[in-house]
Order: sequence, then structure tokens, then C-alpha cells
Amino acid sequence: MKNIGINVNSTKDPQYKMLDFIIKNIYSVSRDVNIKTYKDCVGLNAEESNKLDVIIVLGGDGTILNTSGKILGSDTPILGVNIGHLGFLTQIEVNSIEPALKSFFKSEYVMEERSMIECSFNTESGIKHYHGLNDVVLYKGIKNRIEKYDVFVDNKFYNSFNADGIIVCTSTGSTAYNLSAGGPIVYPSLDAFCLTPMYSQFLTARTIVLNNNSLITAKVRKNTGNIFLSVDGQEWINISGSVDVNITKSKYTRKLIRFSNNSFFKTLRNKLTFSREEGEIKKYEDD
Repeated sequence: MKNIGINVNSTKDPQYKMLDFIIKNIYSVSRDVNIKTYKDCVGLNAEESNKLDVIIVLGGDGTILNTSGKILGSDTPILGVNIGHLGFLTQIEVNSIEPALKSFFKSEYVMEERSMIECSFNTESGIKHYHGLNDVVLYKGIKNRIEKYDVFVDNKFYNSFNADGIIVCTSTGSTAYNLSAGGPIVYPSLDAFCLTPMYSQFLTARTIVLNNNSLITAKVRKNTGNIFLSVDGQEWINISGSVDVNITKSKYTRKLIRFSNNSFFKTLRNKLTFSREEGEIKKYEDD
């Protein structure tokens, strides 16, 4: 790794103390590197990303999702350093930066390639396409009553939901908004979509897990012009009129760096605070 980009969320590191600390630690491990810094993704795009061997992201999950969207089409991997709140997609905590960077430069990590999601819909100016790592969300406006959503899978009618909205997420995104809405946790390497209705009137409205090669079409039966669409929570797009939103597997993927000692289950325990006795966890980790 000779060319390293560092993208910092300035709201999480306003005085750039963590940025300086990371740069200092990188040079203490290897002097033979070129470091370029980016603040809040300014100047960062796919063409710029292709000049880099890795992008280290300082922030939380939102910063990683924002970075991923900015470099869409680039294969440059992302390594997340958590200076945010939850940081489920990040790999390095503040208290483990020095040993983590040493492991990184020794190539003691795993490169994971995560599937992404795409949504598209027609507008007066043509078809709009959006790609994300976590999810696509359709949601009613704040002043709106609940809406009726007709959902089709591979052009076959699945069900109608009277609900605030609908979430379709990747396996990676299953631990994000989907989980908050009562959806299941899905192992990140599975090629799956979760379709979760949000706060439906009906108790039987539950998540369905689908192959991510499926085509999901969501139709808003009575669109009052105050329905919003969001991809990875980065931007809320007002969809007016009667719009069919098609959701499929993206042609793009996202490479994330994971350290070998950070298993998915360890992350679940640490980030989602599963209720387990500390001694019991220690016993299994020692085994």
C-alpha cells in the first residue's frame, strides 16, 4: 500500500486531531507511502479513488456510506476508523489504532467484497438510477398519513402494505435501518435482500428475505406528492406523482477491509451489546 487516501468527517474531528494522529502513526509504521487527505469527501470521486490503494475513513457508518457513494465505480477498498457512534462497518476503534495499522501494513487482513443495491424510477427527464451499500427506503412525508404500497417480486404480485414506508436492504444493511424497523440480521456474505414494511397497520406484515437477483417493484397506490426515497440515508428525494420504484442488485460492489480477529459475531456482540455473561464470552474467545 503506497498511495493512501484519508477521508475525515470534520464534524467528528473538527480540529483534525485524529487525522494528525492517524498520519503520524502511518509514518511511524512505513515512511514509504504517499498520503492524500480529503475533508468531508471534497475532491473525492471514482477517478481520484483509482489513484489510491486504499481509503481510510475517519468517522462512522454514515461517513463510510457517503465515501462509498462518492467513489461509485472504483474498486479501491475502504478501511473504517470509528470516531462516530456505532460504527458497525468500521474496523478500527480509537484505542486500537496503532496495532491495527501495524497489522494493516503486514497485510494481516481480509478483503471482503460486498454486494450493493440499485433503485431506478422514471422522471420527466428520464430514468434516474441510484446505488447504495446498505438500503433503499421509501417513506411517507411527516405530514402524510400512512400510504398503501403494492409490492411485486419478479413482476409477480407479492402483497400490499398500509405502512409508513418500505425498506429493502442488502445483507450488509440488515444491521442498519432494517434492524431498527424489526427486520432480521443477515450474515453479510449472503446474496440476499430483506424487504421490511415500516410500522404497518397489520401485525402480519413482516420481513421477507429474497435472493438479491430478484427484481422488487414498489408502487405507491395514492401518491400525494409527499413520498420520499433515500439510498443509504444520504439524501431524501421527493417522488411526486404515481411512480414505480424498481430495486435490483447493483452491478457495482464495495470492497471493505476486515481484520482477521474481527469476526462478524464479535462485531455483533460489541456493537449491538448482546446480553451475555462476560466470563462466558471470554471462555469461548479463549477456545
